[in-house]
Amino acid sequence: MNQTFKVVSVLIIAVVLIASTATITKAEYYPGQTEQPKPYIIKGLATIQFEDNIDLQTANAMQKSFGKVSFAMPSLDAVLDKHQVSSARKVFPTETEKPNINSGMHDMTRYYEVRFPEDVDVMTVVNELSQNPNVRMAEPVWAMPFAASPNDPQWGSQWHMEPPDPDPHFYSAWDYETGADTIKFALIDSGILFNHQDLRPNIWVNPGEDLDGDGEVFDSDDFNGIDDDGNGYIDDVVGWDFFTFLSGGTWPGEDSGTPDNDPSDFDGHGTHVAGIAAAANNNGLDVTGAAGGWFGGHPSFKGVQIICCRVGATGADGNGYINSNDAAQAIQYAINMGAHVINASWGGSSTTAAAANNAITAGLNFYHAAGNDNSNSPDNIDFVTGVISVASTTSSDSKSGFSNWGSWVDVAAPGSSILSTYSFSYTPGTASIGGTSMASPMTAGLALLIRSQMPSLTRAQVDSLIIFNADFDALYNANPTFVGLLGSGRIDALTTLQDLANAKFTADVTQGTAPLTVNFTDLSPNSPVAWDWSFGTGDVSTDQNPTYMYNDPGVYDVSLVIDENNPLGNGEEHLKKYIWVTNDTLTLDSVDTQYNTEVVLQMHLSNTALVKEIQYPFSFANFFNATIDSFNVTGTRADYFESVQFNAYDAFNKRASILMKTNLSTGSNFLPPGDGAVLNLYFSIGSSDSSGVMTIDTTTFSGKAPLIKTIYGEYFPATFSPGKINVGGCCVNIRGNVDGDGADQINIADLVYFVDYSFGSPAGPEPVCFEEADVDGSEALNIGDIVYLVDYSFGSPAGPAPINCY
Repeated sequence: MNQTFKVVSVLIIAVVLIASTATITKAEYYPGQTEQPKPYIIKGLATIQFEDNIDLQTANAMQKSFGKVSFAMPSLDAVLDKHQVSSARKVFPTETEKPNINSGMHDMTRYYEVRFPEDVDVMTVVNELSQNPNVRMAEPVWAMPFAASPNDPQWGSQWHMEPPDPDPHFYSAWDYETGADTIKFALIDSGILFNHQDLRPNIWVNPGEDLDGDGEVFDSDDFNGIDDDGNGYIDDVVGWDFFTFLSGGTWPGEDSGTPDNDPSDFDGHGTHVAGIAAAANNNGLDVTGAAGGWFGGHPSFKGVQIICCRVGATGADGNGYINSNDAAQAIQYAINMGAHVINASWGGSSTTAAAANNAITAGLNFYHAAGNDNSNSPDNIDFVTGVISVASTTSSDSKSGFSNWGSWVDVAAPGSSILSTYSFSYTPGTASIGGTSMASPMTAGLALLIRSQMPSLTRAQVDSLIIFNADFDALYNANPTFVGLLGSGRIDALTTLQDLANAKFTADVTQGTAPLTVNFTDLSPNSPVAWDWSFGTGDVSTDQNPTYMYNDPGVYDVSLVIDENNPLGNGEEHLKKYIWVTNDTLTLDSVDTQYNTEVVLQMHLSNTALVKEIQYPFSFANFFNATIDSFNVTGTRADYFESVQFNAYDAFNKRASILMKTNLSTGSNFLPPGDGAVLNLYFSIGSSDSSGVMTIDTTTFSGKAPLIKTIYGEYFPATFSPGKINVGGCCVNIRGNVDGDGADQINIADLVYFVDYSFGSPAGPEPVCFEEADVDGSEALNIGDIVYLVDYSFGSPAGPAPINCY
């Protein structure tokens, strides 16, 4: 909001955010309700902010003993003792440094939450704490409602995305930008069902906690009980569950309030809000999100990444609420983790307002639901300079019946009967809900698109673009009695994006074997005058359409920054993991054996990416009754794989396919880059009248083709060496090892052995293996073999190497 507000020390005005709805036909309220659930003061809790002159070392030395809390400040301790305060905690436990004086940031190190018996009057405690000279501010901890679960999951039209006018034209805006995974969206709400099929592709994975670097969402393989990134939260792989407490308890089945690294959503509100802004697009599933990317093609075109923050729960009364102190802590977490945009679909206290101010000062865009009381009643957060307050409209651009209004509102967006992702007590689905809770993330989604298209823009520039390009006429033609009270207009994504600088590019190949030559093509639509390419190797180019050779295997990010003389700045496109260069090999052993025996061949894989699955269809046609007996991964690099089994078998045509999976369900213990055996193949060799060679080679049958699935995509090594079994012979590799030494080497000893055998008196022993001694492959042992060996060993130049055994 573009007004200033002096924070009152004791906040009694609590504003509701709230997603108000349930069914498509009645979006304002839930079945049986006649009005919105109201905020309430959480019993047994209060927040204090210490004065600036208080030594924080004294406050941080707070002691607890015999059910009492002491800050070593006698007058304050007397109040705490009087009201039986039994515990205290820092509201912002990771904040340890006071901000610079002129930074504009609030000092979050001075906020503490105290707990006392629930039968003690909260306001009495707050009033007495407010009068203490050590305390700058005291206030209750508020439970701010969102709403109860809707009763009708359904597919339906997402009218708010584009169909007939009036609407924000998101579908058309996607011609310019669909969202980029370099942009982070902090969703602070009832949590997120992060395994929902339409949200999982866009869930943020904390790189500082992703131990194996596989990018898997909520990967149990990353849980080591250590704060690897040092941010104060252990194993916060996808975000954090900040929720601590609601007086009266929570609904049966709900997570009742122990903060941890699992921000799953029971209530459903947070999952719905997340889907509006960032559900995956073009993936053939459920719904679309404003900045959800464009799936179904190259994996680099993901949407914005959702940081999952849980700050609320379904209360014992069946309604959803956030804890205002937990929400404030989550805002600070979002700042520290590099979020670009925050959505707050709930009301706030002065503590949450202070955190919101810090987010604004840090450069984050902050969007706040105006509330669902159909009144001119701004929330404490709405008065924070820089917060964008969003009212709700219907499919006809009329003000939603529930939406708050007033001169403090900045903009309006669709909020009635909005179809999005949902969590039904941890069960994924879709549902339609109405409320300013829905209008706010839709506006946040537009900000995410702007941030994706021009990431160099400031917070103020992004907000100004949304407000300036909103459709004033459409909104107020539909609402003539609310002129000036619903903001600058209804948001319009197409109008906002179409005049921004816009960098786009493609490549003729994005995956291949090193060395890989890639031809990049600039597709920027607005006639740029300068180009700045980065290929992910440290090399750059200023050509419009450069050609670049990748010599080393790896996965490379590619960026293009263009100058098109746009007054707002340059256009940018950053595609993560866009070029994948391999140099992998797959080889099978070759062995020598006799009839009526069993042999084992090992399959060796040299891989440069994390491998999820290996599918190996092969043929072993032969004329000596050989069959594949069994297979396993014992003693190989893959000996921990959860599944190794036939997925096709054709005994008549001597064909089989083996599918190897690292994981069947949870976890992602993928095969790391390396070199070595991954599979043992056991063959039984029958009987025959003649010797021969059986080749084990790749094939395709029954819809099974050779395939390796990695975290970057699917491929099969360009370099493959089939296996061979020489049956009935004793020669291994090439001929010439006449003395049969274990090293299988050709040297002077072989020549001496052959001469002694051929001309010695008495003759020396016969060669160990006839085929090895048949150096020239003439099927006879004679002087020709000796000449061949002499020429190979001593000729100048040396003669040709002995031929292969088979």
